[in-house]
Amino acid sequence: MHYQTYSKGMRYFTRDIMLDHGKGSRVWDTEGNEYCDFTCALGPGLTGHNDVRINTAIEKQLKKGISFSTPTQIEQDLCRKLTKIIPGCEACKLMKNGKDVTTAAVKLARAYTGRDIVLKAGYHGWDDWTIGIEPGAKGIPFGTSNLTKKFKYNDIDDLKSWFDGYNGRIAAVILEPVMENGPKNGYLLAIKELCHKNGAVLIFDEVVTGARFALGGAAEYYGVTPDLTCIGKAYGGGMPISAVCGRRDILNLIDTGEAFISTTFGGECLSIAAALAVIEILEQPGTYEHIWSLGQTMLDGLQQAINFYSLNDCISTIGMPPHNGLKFSDIGKLDYLDLLSIYEEKMLNSGIIVSDTGFVSLSHSKDDIDYFVLSAGKAMGDICRAIEQDSTEGILFGRKISPVFKRH
Repeated sequence: MHYQTYSKGMRYFTRDIMLDHGKGSRVWDTEGNEYCDFTCALGPGLTGHNDVRINTAIEKQLKKGISFSTPTQIEQDLCRKLTKIIPGCEACKLMKNGKDVTTAAVKLARAYTGRDIVLKAGYHGWDDWTIGIEPGAKGIPFGTSNLTKKFKYNDIDDLKSWFDGYNGRIAAVILEPVMENGPKNGYLLAIKELCHKNGAVLIFDEVVTGARFALGGAAEYYGVTPDLTCIGKAYGGGMPISAVCGRRDILNLIDTGEAFISTTFGGECLSIAAALAVIEILEQPGTYEHIWSLGQTMLDGLQQAINFYSLNDCISTIGMPPHNGLKFSDIGKLDYLDLLSIYEEKMLNSGIIVSDTGFVSLSHSKDDIDYFVLSAGKAMGDICRAIEQDSTEGILFGRKISPVFKRH
């Protein structure tokens, strides 16, 4: 079986799990086992699984139709909503996947500037322009991949050096605004100033952070508005939707046909109805206080467990409250995947689905977080035993995780 997304494939789990249904913060596999889910479908599940408010919106639209031969009112409704909530959104283009909108944004930046080089920091999907300089680049011509360069996140001097080296050729800087433990003070603003000084387009890839850190994403949270913003995942509540938003003068290149970007299912109405319902839910008072508070409790609890077992040499917390987790390092004969495998297996045994990083959703409760922290502490105790014997024997009973993409 070919898994549709690498990170959902069984190489990422110590044993096979086939999920059947979910509700709120819980999912059940085909054998009836219940789990508390902190992976949240890799990010889209911000409100929780099987939310009746989103289901109702989808069902209502389903009775009207799914896809039509001309634009629809509901498309216009969502686009108008996005111009109100996404910083700097004067116009937008609806699509389906994160890869769709990051690629559209890069094409727009090149068309607008007449330049070819793109600087990136982060994961932006599997299109040739971005994955060509990552593992898995077979099948991509060098002429394509050679036009994209990676810069170091949180290092403004490194970014400046790229501008110096490719003076007058850089079309865009695209980055996930929140990586690792978040941007240093003033970093995002410094990038924006550097881009505009050199005539480049600044693109925020907020496919992960959009709607999760604030309704308007990291741009709203940090108060830095890019030229273009790519959103997706959480805004759809599980339905496939994404959008590239930003300056009208750049996005108008689509309407004129100068930058050809067109997709049959961009206006598919069930996903749009879901997105409007998700936004309405997220607009309710207390939404982000709930997410940030629970996430901070999780991070604090994980750090306390690390300290208790004196594991600071090989485990550290990473991320920010809405999207956080653990970073594992090699120790002795054990590599970081040995430690992650033990952690994930013990969490599964406790009825928790999570990898090294996870998400907090609106459906998670304080009890869920407390149980997560308790279970993580027990897993770290097993990691301690493995380190002491310098082996996973008798501790890891499933297979060792072997991801296609490795963080280290």
